Amino acid sequence: MSEDASPSRSGSTGGGGVRGLYVRVLLRLLPPLLSLFRHVSPKIRAEVGYLKPGYTFQLTVNGTNLSCVCRRTEKGSFKRVPPERVARDVEPGSGLTSAQADTVAIDYVIAFCSLAYAFDCFSGGMTLKQALAQRAFSTRGPNDTGVSLTYMFTALLKTFFGWRAAYRPPKTAAPAAR
Repeated sequence: MSEDASPSRSGSTGGGGVRGLYVRVLLRLLPPLLSLFRHVSPKIRAEVGYLKPGYTFQLTVNGTNLSCVCRRTEKGSFKRVPPERVARDVEPGSGLTSAQADTVAIDYVIAFCSLAYAFDCFSGGMTLKQALAQRAFSTRGPNDTGVSLTYMFTALLKTFFGWRAAYRPPKTAAPAAR
């Protein structure tokens, strides 16, 4: 797939190119951005408060090596979980606890169907609501925390990309002149 393909097409296999680099950087920045913006946005703070300390989620892009696992700390901030610490003996988002004490089980997974969709969401070209309507991502895990994560990411993306057309309120039509 070329880097300019539309979001409705399948994803890239390697996560390379400009889009892949952009998504990789934002995935790396996700934990510190969430930690920072919870101080700025009451919406993000409310959703973070709903997630219990130790709650762990993963954002991934199918067909690529792009992924980020984040864990909520006792203080309400988020830390990246290194790949070697992720539990391999339980399915991510299954709700099961790992038998390996030194690993972290993933409570919830958001998996983008393609790099193009992830790029559109992470660049403000498409809202998460629009992406959901287009089935641009799948989820696995409990719905209550999934809703909270969706609201949290929507607030984060709107804070970050509020100037983009996807996040601006629609213009109301002016009354007709007589």
